Amino acid sequence: MRHLDSYGVGVNIIADHTFCAAGWSHCAAHHYKGPVESDSIGYLARLLAIGKADPGQVLLPTSDELVWLYTSNASLLARYFRLYQPSLETIKRILDKALLEKAATTAGLAVLPSWDPQSLDELAELAPRLPYPVLIKPRTHVHRLRNDKGVVVHSPDELAAEYPRFLARERYRFDDTPRAPNAVRPVIQQFVEIGREGVISISGFIGRSADVFVTRRSTKILQRSRPVGVGVCYESCPADPALSEAVYRLCRELGYFGLFEVEFILHDGAWAIIDFNPRLFNQIGLDLRRGLPLPMLAYLDALGETDALHTLAATAGRENPAEKVVFCDNFTLHAILLAQALCMRARLKDLAHWQSWARQNRAHMVHFASDHSDPMPGIIHILSELYLGFRAAPRFVRTMLPSSPLVARGL
Repeated sequence: MRHLDSYGVGVNIIADHTFCAAGWSHCAAHHYKGPVESDSIGYLARLLAIGKADPGQVLLPTSDELVWLYTSNASLLARYFRLYQPSLETIKRILDKALLEKAATTAGLAVLPSWDPQSLDELAELAPRLPYPVLIKPRTHVHRLRNDKGVVVHSPDELAAEYPRFLARERYRFDDTPRAPNAVRPVIQQFVEIGREGVISISGFIGRSADVFVTRRSTKILQRSRPVGVGVCYESCPADPALSEAVYRLCRELGYFGLFEVEFILHDGAWAIIDFNPRLFNQIGLDLRRGLPLPMLAYLDALGETDALHTLAATAGRENPAEKVVFCDNFTLHAILLAQALCMRARLKDLAHWQSWARQNRAHMVHFASDHSDPMPGIIHILSELYLGFRAAPRFVRTMLPSSPLVARGL
């Protein structure tokens, strides 16, 4: 929002709760009260009412839920909004992990070994032959009841116990909500421990005509939870032309255009794709600080401002390889460290490592929400994290038990 506001673009936001940090920014031209994103019918009705009252706005999704809602209801939303969404078929192939893997393989990218049993009988037949540990991974994050990334199991017996439990839990929200085909059924993927190299992200933008393509590379070095989770700390990395070219091929194979973040993990000596986010993403401030104006590029392309788009993209393509920038959800980092210390889960040298990392990178750190010129989002983010933390306290304590090692590069 701050980025678009700096270009003189008015930004409106729909917020479903008081603790939405962006809704408190002075850069918000208008703040609409809305239902939760998972309430597709209610959210769509609210969007259509907003569009009818103020037509011509550009929609930029901030979650998989909204990507699916905008795309699957494109014909209705196009009456009032400037849509900037690829086809429904493209979005299905991205948000469905099994279909994404097939597309990645076709485009020549490495993938992790995975399996897609169609029934419990197929699962029982497959289970003894799997290379444990494996991850029971949600097929999609659209309409999910929980925001976790999956469950790791270490044996056929554990898989047989956890898979039906996972399946039953995923069915809950779909009872009265439109969903993608087969969305309930998870996939099974080989679980790979994060090494010192971390999870690599190639983030960027590809234009509608695919003649504009710009990227940045970063590493996720700390995440919220085990076994996989949302990133808390990232570090910038020099460009990797081979990985960027691989992402370009994948986008072309999918027919995708717009903003993206594609994640890779090292497996058997190759960078294997593990996720594709077709939207605005958590650490986008890192790319903005590095001269990659992603929201503005999408805005210009949505308006059909071709000349302005090419001019801005040409400037964005000139990255300083020596520049170091880090991203940090600072309050969450210190809250995790404190909780681990209270649970006697963190060693003193680990705590010292992250405290030292934060001090050394303070001068070139991009924060998740806080900014001296726009302080309220940072304050609201802290209140939101405290609220969510109290709610999640029992589950967090379980993850801090000795069987769940600290997730961080080099720890």
